[in-house]
Amino acid sequence: MKELNRRDFIKGAFGLGAASALTALTGVSAFAEDKKEGAIYTPGTYTASAMGREGEVFVTVTFDETHITDVVIDASAETPAIGGVAADALTEQVKKAQSSAIDGVSGATETSAAVKKAVADCIYQASGGTIEEGGAVAVQDVSAPAVDASNNLDWLGTAPEIGEGEIKETIDTEVLVVGAGNSGLMTAARAASAGAKVLVIEKAISSQTERHWIGAVGTKEQEADGTVIDKNKLVAELAKYASHRCDERLIRLWVNNSGEAIDWYAEQVKKYNPDVYLFHEYDLGEGDHDTYFCPATMHNFQDDLPEHDYSEATSTYGFASLVNVLTENGGTVKYQTKLVKLEQNADGRVTGIIAENENGEYIRINASKGVALCCGGYAYNKEMLATLNPDAYNSTVEADATPNDTGDGIKAAMWIGANKDPDPTAMLFDRGTIAPDQLSDGNWAKSGYFHLGSQPWLKVNLNGERFCNESVPYDFILHAAYMEPHHLYNTIYDSTWMDQIAQFKQIGCARIIPSPTGGKLQIFSPEAEMGLLMGMQQAGFVQQADTIEELAEKLNIPVDTFVETVNRYNELCEKGEDEDFGKEAYRMLPIKQAPFYGCRQGASLLCTLDGLRINTKMQVLDKSGEPIEGLYAAGDCSGGFFAHNYPEYIVGVAVGRTLTEGYLLGAELAK
Repeated sequence: MKELNRRDFIKGAFGLGAASALTALTGVSAFAEDKKEGAIYTPGTYTASAMGREGEVFVTVTFDETHITDVVIDASAETPAIGGVAADALTEQVKKAQSSAIDGVSGATETSAAVKKAVADCIYQASGGTIEEGGAVAVQDVSAPAVDASNNLDWLGTAPEIGEGEIKETIDTEVLVVGAGNSGLMTAARAASAGAKVLVIEKAISSQTERHWIGAVGTKEQEADGTVIDKNKLVAELAKYASHRCDERLIRLWVNNSGEAIDWYAEQVKKYNPDVYLFHEYDLGEGDHDTYFCPATMHNFQDDLPEHDYSEATSTYGFASLVNVLTENGGTVKYQTKLVKLEQNADGRVTGIIAENENGEYIRINASKGVALCCGGYAYNKEMLATLNPDAYNSTVEADATPNDTGDGIKAAMWIGANKDPDPTAMLFDRGTIAPDQLSDGNWAKSGYFHLGSQPWLKVNLNGERFCNESVPYDFILHAAYMEPHHLYNTIYDSTWMDQIAQFKQIGCARIIPSPTGGKLQIFSPEAEMGLLMGMQQAGFVQQADTIEELAEKLNIPVDTFVETVNRYNELCEKGEDEDFGKEAYRMLPIKQAPFYGCRQGASLLCTLDGLRINTKMQVLDKSGEPIEGLYAAGDCSGGFFAHNYPEYIVGVAVGRTLTEGYLLGAELAK
């Protein structure tokens, strides 16, 4: 079953031309010749595709009788800075290897896997393989296997031993930043602008695409529109969300400094892009709800170009501007360079790192002012996730995490005695979906991205029973469902879904109806949602039925119980009062108008948020609470801010926290 994700529709994965569509449907080009006796391949050109990270990757391979003679990879549906750049390297690898057994490109794991799978498909065709019904070719599933969380896996391991003779190069700098994401580039740009000599290393082939909601308190934009946020109330809410298993000083660091930090960020963006502006979204729908506090923290970068939707302006201008600040102040970014281990002197001060370059060679990087670990969490390390956060692992059916989030910085610091948050925290969204005959088995490739999952429609467990108030933050429904059979549930809605969404008045990344403020902050337009739903139905994730009974059968839930549940829900909707779970009356909308829809859901995993313990100077702490001299951390690699849950309706707090820590850390390191 094909995995679909949220950019497929927008990027035109369903918009193939006639010739390409023929190839995609049949799996074989019309240009193949007959295979001659003694030949390995039937000469010709063959095309296949496989799902990458953001969309379909198309591969065309040309063969003579014994060799691959040409390879064309179309990864245009992928993020241009990652999959697009990887395509050239992968093309050369296939030509050199003359097979699908290629190394792939570090930092483009999913694009590499898609190319391997599609090349294997083409080889299979050229070798005389039989096309299966529907045009699919039998190719081994290359997705990462599931992990048994009960094994208590040794995720930490030990630091590798590397001899002096293995180190091929030594580089000296003042500030070394590991990771070129939100916290890394912010740290580097701020330090370089303050006069420090800065080197950034990134194990991927480019910087990651940043998230688009930037949470801040006290920006110039908020002052201009009259927004005033009660800082003490906000701190109290975040601490309560973490059950106070957090460092309130770090929360106050964000609350008290984020306005200055994000204003500085906006100045850098505008310096290179005069038509771009920081936008503050103050529309909160219906405002605070009984189950959560919702302050107007959300910002993003916008321009007035019609082709730039909610994300494109931030993605186009944000990181690029920080890189410009860095390089214009003498700093550099070294891509395809992976942290291997930290190095210390006799006094225990961190003096630098040993890294692995793009050629697989070890290099030493000395950093006289300090090393900043800004390399993210461990969401894509299934061993770490299954051991440290089995609840999140067992809830997850779809991963929206970057494949580079494998916990490298956390492990390297712990190898030298750093302390880590005791409580696991993952950013989970109620948007993962699987087929109605599947369970969450750790194979995230067999899933879809159901963005409408965050709408507060009727939710029922696998026994067809309603189990909680659906009008809650994204991860609350997942935690409630964790107590239900197989940790899964179903979302149910009818053909009036678009009208109901307008009445729900969702905010943040669940917003679909455009904001009355003019902000471009919804993920999808209604038209794009329709396209995404079409894809979900075609892939077998969303089920459609003419009757409630038929829908129950398609969802594999007990018919009688489900019919009784829907009837009771509709009765409460007519009363205008949720006597069973207390959902707001304006969100109690009946399931009456055929056709009816439903899908089986679990968590979509974005990132982890438990990391290294730090102080307010972002110094990494040991188990006694003392700083490890020369070592710093920021963003998802650091901890102390969140515990257990992520407060989704304090919109943008994760990115805002990350950027603010980077801003302050850059200034600290430049001293």
